[in-house]
Amino acid sequence: MVCDHVSQAVLTLPASSTPVYKEECTQCFDDHNMAAGIDVCLSCFNGGCPGTPNNHAHQHAMKSGHHLTVNIRRVRKESDERPAKLTKLEIVEEPENDQYEFETFVRCWGCSGAQLDNVPEDVQRVVHAVLHAVEASKGSEIKAWAEEVTACSHFDSLTQAPAADFSSEALHQCSMCDKRDNLWMCLSCGHVGCGRKQYDGSGGNNHAIAHFEQTGHRVSVKLGTITPEGTADAYCYA
Repeated sequence: MVCDHVSQAVLTLPASSTPVYKEECTQCFDDHNMAAGIDVCLSCFNGGCPGTPNNHAHQHAMKSGHHLTVNIRRVRKESDERPAKLTKLEIVEEPENDQYEFETFVRCWGCSGAQLDNVPEDVQRVVHAVLHAVEASKGSEIKAWAEEVTACSHFDSLTQAPAADFSSEALHQCSMCDKRDNLWMCLSCGHVGCGRKQYDGSGGNNHAIAHFEQTGHRVSVKLGTITPEGTADAYCYA
């Protein structure tokens, strides 16, 4: 079908930071595993269900004027292979492409939701980018995790006391109690203190944070996590 809306559409490729809703409708719980699939807007990358009774894809198109979508339906691959004999309990992540195949087509809601043939190359590029983009919800999870590990100016401005000799025993026990695990060394003066006390009474006795409160030494490293490559679990109490 020839469609005038294709030549009129202004489409751009989604950037790596652009949320692409390609697995689930943003207005309901319909997803790309259902028979109707999910329509992803090729202008703003909103995901909408194209089936009744809601047809949020059509509602989005009429409200925004974004007529072109790519319909994505995920179908589990049939296999005659018998599952391998269970010899141990484990969780193994299987690549999605090994389990599923994706059926796609481009449609125009300005033409009553008609499926388009002979899709132009510029539209095909946008479709390809959508199919290979990270799903918006997964992108948010990745971003949230990345934001938890951030640079701290206190590490850059760290002032350390002159090097001192530490006995092996001093590095294996809290300097303020008899705790020998979950130990944190102050990177300013070398003080070794135990970690935080947990709600159930386990963990340390809060001596590492008590040292920070007494001295203002903010940065500590967890003993036992330092690697030859120079990585470690470090923490700033400020």
